[in-house]
Amino acid sequence: MAQERVLPTNQPATTVSPVILIEGNELARTWQIDSITIRKEVNRIAWAKIVILDGDASGGVFTASNDQLFIPGKKIEIKCGYQNDSLSLFKGIITNHAVRIRSQGDGVLVLECRDAAVKMTVGRKSRYFVDITDSNAIAQISGTYSGFSTTAEASAVTHKELVQVNCTDWDFILTRAEANGKVCLSDDGTFSVQAPKLDQSPVLSLEYGATILEFDAEIDARHQLKKVTSRTWSAAEQTVLTAEGEAVATSLNGNLTPSQLAEVIGLADYVQDHGGGMEEAELKAWGSALLVKRQLAKVRGRVKCKGIHTVRPGVIIELAGIGDRFNGKVYVSATQHFIAAGDWTTDIFFGLDPEWFSTRNRINMQPAGGLTASLHGLQAGVVTKIDSDPGSEYRIKVRLPIISTSEEGVWARLATLDAGHERGTFFLPEVGDEVIVGFINDDPRYAVVLGMLHSSALPAPLTAEESNPQKGYVSRSNMRLLFDDEKKAVTVETPGGKTIILDEDSDAITISDEHQNKLVMDSNGIVMESQGKIEIKAQQDLALAGLNAEMKAQSALSVEGTASAEVKAGGTLTVQGAMVQIN
Repeated sequence: MAQERVLPTNQPATTVSPVILIEGNELARTWQIDSITIRKEVNRIAWAKIVILDGDASGGVFTASNDQLFIPGKKIEIKCGYQNDSLSLFKGIITNHAVRIRSQGDGVLVLECRDAAVKMTVGRKSRYFVDITDSNAIAQISGTYSGFSTTAEASAVTHKELVQVNCTDWDFILTRAEANGKVCLSDDGTFSVQAPKLDQSPVLSLEYGATILEFDAEIDARHQLKKVTSRTWSAAEQTVLTAEGEAVATSLNGNLTPSQLAEVIGLADYVQDHGGGMEEAELKAWGSALLVKRQLAKVRGRVKCKGIHTVRPGVIIELAGIGDRFNGKVYVSATQHFIAAGDWTTDIFFGLDPEWFSTRNRINMQPAGGLTASLHGLQAGVVTKIDSDPGSEYRIKVRLPIISTSEEGVWARLATLDAGHERGTFFLPEVGDEVIVGFINDDPRYAVVLGMLHSSALPAPLTAEESNPQKGYVSRSNMRLLFDDEKKAVTVETPGGKTIILDEDSDAITISDEHQNKLVMDSNGIVMESQGKIEIKAQQDLALAGLNAEMKAQSALSVEGTASAEVKAGGTLTVQGAMVQIN
């Protein structure tokens, strides 16, 4: 746009005309306004501060503070212009009411006001979303509030699941917007989520020596990146997926390009990792978001001019007369108006913060809920007691050596393979065993034993091999349940020598004991052996059937029926002996 030597205001920028409306009614001129500050910024809630002279030391009366006009919750609008031509600069609600008295002057009433979107910043919430885009989730969340409208630019990725966990709606929306390369704008009751619009025409041109009152700007090469690669683990493909972010074409200020500045550090590839299994489209959007954020952080600064209402966060302005490094278009990230003593100035901030919102701000609850000092990560423990849980919660007691080497420790729940109502696995460690302990919400009062540990001091019952053939369980008394993947065999064994072996390698099932009793089932049939006697008893019928049946006694054979006995054949029946006695 053509360079302008004066600001394009509706009236000459001489007499300043601020107007304050509360609940739609103009504030009477009898109230003495000391100053007004208004700030609007991308990814921040717009706010305003009004300072009103107040307080009568002789009577101890604060007329303004006592008035119902200025209590929190009142709707407020601030207008300003020149020559009684006032245009709206801010709309919101009063959120803070404060009185200040200093030794060197009179008292003042300080009103802090926020855009209605401030409602999203209070209260941590948790919720699930299913089959939803980020833009729809944002619209769904913001739609639960009153006092402002929402416009969310469509995002491309549909999430099978999206979870908000114990954070404010504002923080959740900001993080999801940034992950899609978008910014959030709260402006006079309108909340919008959109990608930075870099192809728009400048709404204002400022020139050094004419309309620029103050100027600060910097170029920081550390923030510029040649390439951004996002990586994640694909469980379905059992490999690492990668996606490269895409920069945007810009014609912003200065004659040093992001790629030129990236050569200063020379990092070939900036890698960001997520182990959760993101889809490729989301990976790409994540990388592109960071790359564009860094592009818009190439030049960051502030320019001050006489008060003007046309510049808001998210627009483009043009700078001139400040050298080749800074001349040109800039993306406005914030504006701050200051009105006092008949003067009105506007500070215009440009360039984006190079860091993620979640890096700059604490969006998560404090560990342990802030109720006590937390204990992070996993800790080694030693079992001191496995019974007599005073809470009857099936807990065991564990000493944490980093806390004390002599005391019994804390009661800890025990994670197990399966647990439910009167069912599940039940394997308690022994007193003196080493265990690994975690803590619910990082609170050391709520410990959970996650597993048990071997070491050189407490060796494993099996020796590790490269082929890893054996797995199993060995109890304290040396009862064993072993799986051998090489032999494809399962062995159950007691310390006394009683065994059951299911062996695919020999194609057999073998049951044996230390008394040399043995039962073998294989492809040849079933063989029962005993060094003693074998008895087969049945309370009811006993039936034996086969193609051929043979009974042979090395000494004597007796077949007896208490009531009756019958021997018959469909063909020849042979009864043979050295002597045959019948009856």
